[in-house]
Formats: sequence, structure tokens, C-alpha cells
Amino acid sequence: MTAGFLDVPVILPADAPHEDWLFARTFGLGGSDVAAACGLNPWKTPFQLWLEKTRRIEVEFDEAATERMHWGTVLEPVLLREWDERHPEYVLTGGAGVYADRTHAWMLANVDGLAWEYSGELAGIVEAKTGGHRSAAEWADDGVPIHYVCQVQWYMHLLGAPRTFLVALLDTNTYLERIIERDDDLIGDLTDGAIEFWSHVQRDEPPPADPSEITRRALSRWPSTPGETVDLDPLWHKHLARRHELSEQIKLLELERTAIDNRLRAEMGEAEVAHLDGSKVATHKAPAKPSRTVDYAAFAAEEPDLYTAFVTERPPSRRLTYPTTARRDQQ
Repeated sequence: MTAGFLDVPVILPADAPHEDWLFARTFGLGGSDVAAACGLNPWKTPFQLWLEKTRRIEVEFDEAATERMHWGTVLEPVLLREWDERHPEYVLTGGAGVYADRTHAWMLANVDGLAWEYSGELAGIVEAKTGGHRSAAEWADDGVPIHYVCQVQWYMHLLGAPRTFLVALLDTNTYLERIIERDDDLIGDLTDGAIEFWSHVQRDEPPPADPSEITRRALSRWPSTPGETVDLDPLWHKHLARRHELSEQIKLLELERTAIDNRLRAEMGEAEVAHLDGSKVATHKAPAKPSRTVDYAAFAAEEPDLYTAFVTERPPSRRLTYPTTARRDQQ
């Protein structure tokens, strides 16, 4: 039996080099982007995604994330093969490559697999996921992490699929399967959010900056132009005055908190643990490991080979600072 045919444009074949796939992603929104574009990804905000899609910053993965992605790629065919063996009622094929929507060419999909009925009808998309023990709670009670739900609904929208078969391996030994049915209401919301986000990319106009630490770190990686200045709208008098007011309130609150902490330290004396009504409320003890400091300049000068082997240097991030005179002017 041969699988059916999807009448969906393919802009990049499945066997294209990984570098070409990464390049193609910058010109559209794929399934792994849509949750972030709609503000539903706990690890990436719309503003960070906008910086990446407008190529102002590179997509950055820390060492742990890179390792997770590597093993996810290695285990993907293993999981697909296992799912295929457990479901002889379907014919499993790989995707043809990067699919694109006919109306909105920037809407992209790159699926792990496709499940076909023996009649040639598309039964659904097959997606393989891996995760550690910390992610187990998101999969408990038949649950699925929200960003994966957004991803597969996006895929179902672009490929016209009725459902997605999710197969996951958690912590190397917990095999899970989930079936996610197509939800046209959710697809409509995701599509509206994606269109709104992509309009910011096309206009080269950033979405509103949210207050998250993720966005702060992303903005600190936005390269600067030496010597360039910007004239702020007069409305910023109000914003900066409010920031000064908040800073003063924070100082007073931190002093009050420190006073309570010091009173508790004094109350505990030589004790390491404090109880209140039979419950532990605080500890005051030295950590098991001593604190360490490193003179990196001396280390690099004395042992350059060891320094290179054990120290990873990254470009410095930009810091937002306020001149003392500006703070006085706001008072």
C-alpha cells in the first residue's frame, strides 16, 4: 500500500541541510514558534521571538538545551519506530519537508511523521517528544504541555489533519502516547495571534515589551550602535518618575525585610533551624561547600591552556543604567 498525498506546498525538502532549515525558519513561523508568538510559551516571549525573526539577535541555546535537542533528534526515529510497531492499523511515513500555507507563505510546518489509513486517507500527524523527570508533571493525568498543543494544532491547520498522535519518552524509561484532536476554535485563536505577531515582523515594529526576565535578557543581547542616541517622547518623564518612585519604595521594603531577617537571626542565636507552631519556617546555617572566587585575569595569564579548556567566554550583555543627575532631576 502507498500512502496518500498532501496537496500542501513544500518549500524545503526533508533531506535539505540543517543549515538551510535553520535559515528557512527565519522567514516564517513554524510550529515551535507559534506558542511564543501568541504569548503561550513559558521559555520564550513574543518580544524575544521578534528579535530573532528580524535577525537582530541569534537564536541562542544554553549547553543544557543544546544537549536536550541533540538527544531529542537522536531518539526521534526510535520513538517513531516504536509507535509504528504499536499501531499496525496505520501506515507511517515521514513528512516531505517544510510545508507552507498557500495563502500565508510565512506559515510553516515541519512534522516528524504522518499516519495514513490503508485507504490512503490522512489519519493524523505523528510527533515525537522527549523530556526529563522535571517535565513529567506537565504530562500527568493525560495532560500535554501547552506549547506542544499549540504546535500540533498549527500543524493540523496547515496540513488539514484531523488529529495528532503524540508519542513521548520521559526520563529515558516512561513511554507515553496522547491523541490530540483538531480544535478549530483554538486554531482560529492561534492564527489570529500569529498574524498579529507577524505583522510586527513585516513592519519591523516590535510588539509591546513585557516585564519578563526572558525579554530582559533578550533585549540585553540586541547589539548596539556605538555612539548612537535616541530622543525619547516627553511621555517618558512620567515613566521615569514612576520608576524612581518604585525604586525608592523597593529600597524601603528591602530595609524592612532585612530588619525582620536580622531580628530572626538574633532570635535564633546559635540554632540552625527555627520552628513556629511545630513547622520549620527558617534555617540559618553555612552551606556545605565553601564559597570560591577566581582571579580570571591571573588564571588566563598563568595557565592559558587550562583557562581556554575550562572557561567559556561570552560577549558581554548590554546594561541599562541611569545617570545620577537624571535620578535627581526626577525627584
